[in-house]
Amino acid sequence: MNILALNTSSTSGSIAVSKSSNISFISYLDINITHSERLMPMIDLGLKQSKISIKEIDAIALANGPGSFTGIRIGLATAKGICLGRKIPLIPVNTLKLLASNLYGNKYPILTFLDAKMNEVYAALYSPQLDEIIPPQNSKPEVFLKKIKEKVTIIGDGFVKFKNLIEDSGVKSNPALPHQNLALASNLISLILKLERFPEYDFEFISNLEPYYLRKSQAELVRENKL
Repeated sequence: MNILALNTSSTSGSIAVSKSSNISFISYLDINITHSERLMPMIDLGLKQSKISIKEIDAIALANGPGSFTGIRIGLATAKGICLGRKIPLIPVNTLKLLASNLYGNKYPILTFLDAKMNEVYAALYSPQLDEIIPPQNSKPEVFLKKIKEKVTIIGDGFVKFKNLIEDSGVKSNPALPHQNLALASNLISLILKLERFPEYDFEFISNLEPYYLRKSQAELVRENKL
């Protein structure tokens, strides 16, 4: 199975390529250069180093949010263009679940806690086997923490930003290791290869697929307040 995986939902994005179900290329997108400038050249490099062409890709796996509004749009537009042109499946994955996959098999449930700006988080709670316990939400951190009734491992940049608030909440927790706090495109491939049934190409699904923002952008909120 040849899969192209894209994660542009954060400033530290990444891409990965699998060839015959083995990961053959991993690269990170430079946070100092916009994803739109780096994405296609990195895809071309990944295919070249994997010694396959875009015509040999069987599917694209995409981290479809939540996260950076601009980054998610760029990744989705790129994935749609390739999938519709090549008539191959597009498989979106929630970025919070992708991040939690770094701790698959963990001793405790996994609380993903991403800084959503404006003193809010994108958060969800997963079992060690990545089953959803509390679905993804955009929330004030203190509100979401009230829903946690057991010891958890917290992963994501929200742990550092809201560390004092987490400690004051009384939630028993331990943090993920620093290197585990990246939602890696290579993990997208691992998640896709575990699917019991591989999806087929679906023109309507791909055409209608929207970014998973979880909330309105700041620009949209400003416009609404002016009405």
